[in-house]
Order: sequence, then C-alpha cells, then structure tokens
Amino acid sequence: QGINETLVQKQKIIVLIRLFELVQNFQNNLQEKISIIETIASVFNISNQEYLELKTFVLDSENKSDYLFVSVDLEVVNFESNETILVVKKVNSANLILFKKIDESEINLNKHAIKKGLIYVFSSGSVLHRLNAKPLYFHQVFAGFSENNMQPLLSFNAKKISHIFPNGKYAIRDISLSETSGNLIAIMGASGAGKTTLLNILSGITKPSSGEILLNGIDIYSEANLVKGAIGFVPQDDLLNEDLTVYQNIYLNAELCFKNRNKQYLEKLVARVLEGLGLLEIKDLVVGSPMNKVISGGQRKRVNIALELIREPSVLFFDEPTSGLSSKDAKNVINLLNQLTVSGKLVFVVIHQPSSEIYKTFDKIILLDKGGYLIYYGNQIEAITYFKKAEQLIQNDLGECPQCGNVDSETIFDIIEAETVDEFGHYTGKRKVLPEQWSENFYNQVEFKKLDDINQPLEGLLVPPSKISQIITYFKRDFLSKIANKQYLLINIFEAPVLALILAGIVKYTKPGEFSEYIFRENENIPAYIFMSIIVFLFIGLSVSAEEIFKDKKIIKREKFLNLSRFSYLFSKIGLMFILSLIQTLCFVLVGNSILEIEGMNLSYWFMLFSVACCSNLIGLNISSAFNSVITIYIIIPLLIIPQMVLGGAMFSYEKLNDWIGGGYDVPIVADFMPSRWAYEALLVNQFMDNEYEKIFFQIEQQESNLNYIRGPYLSHLTNLTDDISLKISQKKHEIDTNEMNKSFLLLKNELTHLVSLHPSPEFSFDLTNLSFDAVTEDLLENISDYLFSINSQYRTELNKLVLQKEKLYYSYQKSEEDMRLFREFKNKYYNEYLGDLVKKQYTSDKVIVLENRLIRVVEPIYAINSKGVDSPFFSSQKSLFSYKLSTYTFNIVVIWLFSIILSIFLYYDLLRKLLTLGKNQSDN
Repeated sequence: QGINETLVQKQKIIVLIRLFELVQNFQNNLQEKISIIETIASVFNISNQEYLELKTFVLDSENKSDYLFVSVDLEVVNFESNETILVVKKVNSANLILFKKIDESEINLNKHAIKKGLIYVFSSGSVLHRLNAKPLYFHQVFAGFSENNMQPLLSFNAKKISHIFPNGKYAIRDISLSETSGNLIAIMGASGAGKTTLLNILSGITKPSSGEILLNGIDIYSEANLVKGAIGFVPQDDLLNEDLTVYQNIYLNAELCFKNRNKQYLEKLVARVLEGLGLLEIKDLVVGSPMNKVISGGQRKRVNIALELIREPSVLFFDEPTSGLSSKDAKNVINLLNQLTVSGKLVFVVIHQPSSEIYKTFDKIILLDKGGYLIYYGNQIEAITYFKKAEQLIQNDLGECPQCGNVDSETIFDIIEAETVDEFGHYTGKRKVLPEQWSENFYNQVEFKKLDDINQPLEGLLVPPSKISQIITYFKRDFLSKIANKQYLLINIFEAPVLALILAGIVKYTKPGEFSEYIFRENENIPAYIFMSIIVFLFIGLSVSAEEIFKDKKIIKREKFLNLSRFSYLFSKIGLMFILSLIQTLCFVLVGNSILEIEGMNLSYWFMLFSVACCSNLIGLNISSAFNSVITIYIIIPLLIIPQMVLGGAMFSYEKLNDWIGGGYDVPIVADFMPSRWAYEALLVNQFMDNEYEKIFFQIEQQESNLNYIRGPYLSHLTNLTDDISLKISQKKHEIDTNEMNKSFLLLKNELTHLVSLHPSPEFSFDLTNLSFDAVTEDLLENISDYLFSINSQYRTELNKLVLQKEKLYYSYQKSEEDMRLFREFKNKYYNEYLGDLVKKQYTSDKVIVLENRLIRVVEPIYAINSKGVDSPFFSSQKSLFSYKLSTYTFNIVVIWLFSIILSIFLYYDLLRKLLTLGKNQSDN
C-alpha cells in the first residue's frame, strides 16, 4: 500500500510490465505468478480490462488488436505485414506509448539499441532510428492513435520571413518553417537572438518586413479576418485581473469569446476547462498579484492558459510559460502543453534553459543565434548530436546520457558560443563560429521540406458577441474588479467628500468680532473654493483613469486575437469612469456646499464638476493608452495639472501674464484649451447671476451698468479723443504727428460709425465712411462733440428713469423694518460680495482700452451684452453659438463636452500614442 501511494499511474503501468517480463522468463508456476501480478494490479487500481490488455501485449504476441505497427522503413501503419518490425500500444489511462521489437532488425531509440521482445516506453521527444530510413518521431506515433488517424488538421508555413527594426538592425533573417497539427515546437536561443520577435511574427502580432505566413493556405496578415480566433497567444506576463477570482477571470473571458451562448453553456464549458487544468479546487480564490500571492505561480500559468483554451484555437503561442516557476510547476505546465498537441493543436513555445525532462518533451526545436539567424530546426535530441559533430566532439553520436537518459541542452549553447583562446590559454571574447557561419552550415546540410498547404476550414474560428454584449461583459469585468478591491473602492468613494470637508472647512471664513458668525455674503474665499474644486476633480479624474488602459495592455494584446471591438472596450471603460466621477462629484458638492452654505446651486455645481471630471477621465485614459511606463504617466500628471492652475483665470489675471503666452485683456489662446478656464468662468458667472437674490435684480443692474459705461468711460474717451484731435487741428499741419493722428481719427471714426448705427440723429449729420484725417475740419469736430453731448444727455435721462425703477424695486422688498431684516438675511444667504466684485472687475485700473482701433470694455464684463463666442470677454454673462444666444454656463459646458468628444476620438484611434511614436521615429532619424 505504501508503494501504491507513492507511484503515479505511468509508474504503476511500467512496474506491471516489468513484472510480466520477469515472469515470462520463468515457466514454472507461471499461472501462480500471474495471479500475484493480478493482485498487484488490483491494488494499483488498474482496471481489469487494462490489466488484460497489458498482459496480452507483453505475453501474447498473436493477439494484436488495437495496435499500431511500424514497418522496416519506420512508417506507422494500421496493419501487420511481413515488413513489420515494431508493435505499438497506447495505454489510455496513463497516456503512455509502449512498443516492442518483433524481429532481428537493428533499430535505435534515441541512439540506443533496443532488444527484441522487451517493452520500451516511447516518451515525448523520443526518436527511432534505422539505417537507410528516415527517423520516426514520437508525435508521429502518437498521432496514429488519434481519432483523425494521423490526418493533419492544419498546415503552418512561414516562407522566408525577415524583420528589420526601425533603426535598421535585423531581428529575424530569412527564416522558413513548415509545421502541422499535433506538434510541440520550442523556440530557443541566446538573449537577443530574436525569440520573442519570431514568436510575435508567427502569431500575427508583428508584421514581418518581408515573407509570408500561411495557415491552411491563408495569409495571417493580408487575410487576417479569415484566421481570427484560430490563433491563441499567451505572453510571458500575467493576463489576469488580480482582483477577480479564478472562475470570474475565465468565465468573463468566455463571455467575450462566444456569440449566442447562454449562461448554462458557458458555465459547463468553464467547469470543464477548470477540471481539465486541475483548477477546480481554487476556482473561488482571488487571483492576486505576483507580489501579493494567493495562488501559486504554476496555478497562475494554468489560469493564463485556460483563458486561451476556453475557445480552443488551432495554433497556440506561449512566451516563456515556465519563467519564474519551480521545476515541478514548469514540468506540469509543459506536460499540459504537450496534452494540447494530442487533441491536434500546434503549439509554439519560447523557452529558456529547459530541464532535461522538459527538453525531451518537445517534438522539435527552432534554434536562433544572435542577429536573428536560424542555425537549427528539427528534432531536439538530434540537435545535440548535430552540434557535437560540427565541433567533432567525442561520443558525438549520443544525444543523451547512456546511463541516466538525461539530456543537457546547455551543451548546445556551450558549443555555439564557444570562444577562441590566445597563446596563453585565455579566452579572447571572440566566438569560434559566428552566427552567420552556423546558419550557413545548417542550410548547407539540411534541406528544407515544405508541407503542402491544407485546404480545409480552420477550427476555433471566433464569432464574437455583439458590441452591446461586449460592453456589458467589459463593464461587468471592470465593475467586479473594482468592488473586489476594497482599498480602491473606499479611497475613491470617500476621497471626494473628505477633500470637500477639508477644503470647505479651511475656507469657511468668519469676520472677527464680538458677535461673529459665518455669513456667506462676507466669505472672500468662495471664488478660491470654486477654483480649487475644479482642480480637485481635474486631479482626481486623472489619477483614477491614468492607469486604466496601461494595466490592461497585456490583456488587450491577448484579446487582439479574439477580434473584439475596441469601441466596446473603451465605451465600458469610459462609462465606469463617468459613473465613478458622478458619485464623487455629487458627494463633494453635497458636503462642500452644505459646509459653506452655498444655497440653491448644487445642481449647477455638480454638473460642471462632473463635466470637468469626465473630461479629465478622458485625458487620463489617453495618457494611459499612449505611454508605456506607469512612472512616466504619473510624471505627466503634474505637467497637465499645473498649466490648468496657472491659466485657469483664478490665480493670475490674464492681463498680467507674459506677452509671449498671450497676456492681455483677451483670454490667451492657450488658456482656451484649459478645461479649468471654462469651468471657473462658468461657475463664477452662474453663482453671480443665478443665485436667488441676483436673479431678481440682474436685468435692471445690467441695463444700469451698460448706461453707466456708455455715459462714463466710453463717451468720456470719445469726447477726449475729439477734443484732442480738435486741438491738434488748430495747430499747423506740419507740427502734427500724422501717424498718431491717423490712428486717433481711425478709432474715432470706427466708434462713431458704430454709435450712429445704434443711435441715428437727424439733428447731426456727418458721414465718416470715406473720410480721412486730412479732410477733417474744425466744424466737423464741433458737430461730433455736439452729437456726443446729445447722446450723453439721452443716456442720462434713461439712466435716471432706470435708477428710479431700481429704487422702487428695492423698496418693494423693504417696506418695514422686518422686511429690511429679512431682505438683508436673504442677500446674506445667496449673494457673495467678493465674487460679485470679481466678476464685475470693480478694482481694475482701466475701464476701457484701445485694441485694434476699437474701444474695448473692461469694467463689469458680467453685464456686457456681446455677440461673440469663444473670444468673448472673461466673465461675460452670455455668448453666441451659431448665432444663438446662450448663457455662459451653458456655452462653457458645451465647450468642455466638446473637449471630451475630441479626446474620445483621440482615444479610439489611439492618436496620442501614434503622434508620440511618429515624433520619436523622426527624432531617431
């Protein structure tokens, strides 16, 4: 019983065979000895049928049902003939191939002679040799027992593929390969030899510079849609979502692979794959990260493989699947890949320094040398003898140890990279044989044999689910991942309200005094609070999205083979980011505004901050997609945030910025690309105009402001300009600075033309359209002065009426002392004095400025009536969009969402990454 518990099924079968061989030499009491073996088989839990089959195979040479036969030419056939030299049997329970020689022919197994009548194990990677016959490989024999009866399922032909990097360096040189189903192929070579590049080219990830790759006669690049799903790729790095369970990782992947498959079908499919890979026991465990392990490295590899096996592609590519694993886990993974070939898959594996047992498992190896040279392609055991013979080493006909059967694959690399020595016996650092020489030797000795293309449909082709189904699955995957990560969830939910609590608590300013109390009207920090709220969500929006695509890049690389919709992936990603931003901004506004007692503005604050956060999310997703380093991404964030702070209009007045950045009375063009500028202006204007107090008086105050502006700085400037020109005219012509006067008169002409169009007067007639300064007379100037005086008188009359109207409106709210107290409390509750002064620019030194031969209003832009759009003065109350008048809040919201749409287009087409790549290539050249 102790032996039984220590032996695996294969070992039990071999023990049983050796016992049969032992009793075969002793005819006395043969039946009694066989009875003992039968008892042992029962203890070993070997079925009665299998016991009888093994007994027949060893002891009875006549009964040869369900066997395969090998002829003198080492060809596998289904029938026995006079030329049969080997009988082959498969033990299904142990997936074991056995054979015995039945004639006196000389035949070798892995270069070792075999004896007639003895039972041999034909293991993976083994090869049979016979004089004047081509070798017989394990995979050829194994395929004979498949249901397809050795009929290949596919052909994979690579024809003279070469690849050159942008810097002109060769990665791969003129390599041709030809393979069919049921083979496990290792790609080996020194570091920098081009193993991964070759794997990427063969799998369809990287298009070669020249050559073609045909899968069943279909070019995988020019006709990629015809082979979508037939190729699977498992990179060296994890493709797992570390916050999901093993089952969730595989099930959600299955949802992305199959169209019109119901939940019950997918659950059964996933369960079958989990059972086949030995993952059922851990299916409910969270995958975890390599740094925070929950499942072992070997289990992680198997889960990664399960993601590909769920859809059963015809050809599988693995990039160093044993990297970082223990020897036992590495062996299990390779055995798993070997089992895939049994079902007719073609498997390519990049591997580094395999153990003897793993090395022997492969059917063939592709050996590359530095510079992308192919220096060997064929049976792995014969590779050792090939290089030994090339160097004329002793025992160069032995590929493995005669005593233990081990194979040292490092022998190959020792030979390939052997260095010359000088006269003192020191290594010179120069190789004896250069890569191009090894390649030339190989091509001179080995003739490439291309397999015919198989013209039959490929298995494993995908019909992906609809885009809506993909969106749902992607969204579900991201959502489950985020709610499973408790730290991420708690930080992102509570970050916003905590920041609101801190920010609002700090800026809740109360004037000192004996009876001091907080009054919203007197809080000078409200504009700063609004601006910092915008910066908070620019930062939060960037930080929560900056890694979203970057961390999925390896998964995206694998899902490229699933022919999935990039739109669906991005839509689900953006949707989840927007939902998170919605919750964050809502929590922030409810906490911050309640602390600062900002009444009646929650909806407008929330929607603006939500719009800013969404725009920031898209900026973050773009940089997440464009850059290949998380360090670079987080270095970029301050470079994006600080310009938003500087050019947002709150920290520095645009009038006082450097000229080279566009400083002046107009908003600099570069600031127009800052979401913070549009959000800050919109919220301040909205807070001033749409609070419950100002809504009552805004229109009448706007009219009053415009009348005061025209009567004050505007007409005063024109009157002074007219008087100055008149004074100059009275002087002699040669004493006048003509250029200066031309500018002054042009300004006066432009403004008067505009003013007359608004206020025509029959009493004053003058046409300035084609008039130049040289034709100006004192009579004309006197007439202009009289016109300006009349306009001033007209506006004074209108202003007096408006003032009386305003006083009457104010009085209607303050008829009694109680009304006055309530009105004062009403104003204290909704109106903020400092914000009002800010949007009115009460403290600006220039009320009006000259710009491009026109007078530009500077004072009280909030009351200005203009028909401009993007270039409207900062803090304008309204703007034009396609001749439609919109409030500044609405207009600026439209601008921010327009930014978001443009960023979405950039993200979908990955334009930022392409622009950076183009810039890098140009700088390299």
